[in-house]
Amino acid sequence: MIPAVITAMHTIELIGSFVARHVESGLTVDLTSRRNRSTTKGPISPLCRKLVELGHDPGGKVHIIRKALDKDGYIPVFQRDRALRTWADLDCVESESRSVRLAKHRPFAEIKRQLKGELK
Repeated sequence: MIPAVITAMHTIELIGSFVARHVESGLTVDLTSRRNRSTTKGPISPLCRKLVELGHDPGGKVHIIRKALDKDGYIPVFQRDRALRTWADLDCVESESRSVRLAKHRPFAEIKRQLKGELK
């Protein structure tokens, strides 16, 4: 008999471009204070990092949804679900000149040291 592997399923609701809410716990990340910058980061990754810090299973799948504009209910944002750890390790970056792209997450202190030349 093959053992069943049970992984947690997390549902994240995108509310506009700067707010994300974990449906199961109600935890919300609001980045509206950062919206008038030339480069912005999406709220999905910071929310996933908070969930990992709170002890949620990093291997659990994340399903991202948003409210449907043409009908009642919600629709998926991405075709496939990713692991919580995968989203926590990425940042969705958007700028005035480029569309949304995924970039590896680097904490602010590491970026600051790189600018000073401490890291090569």
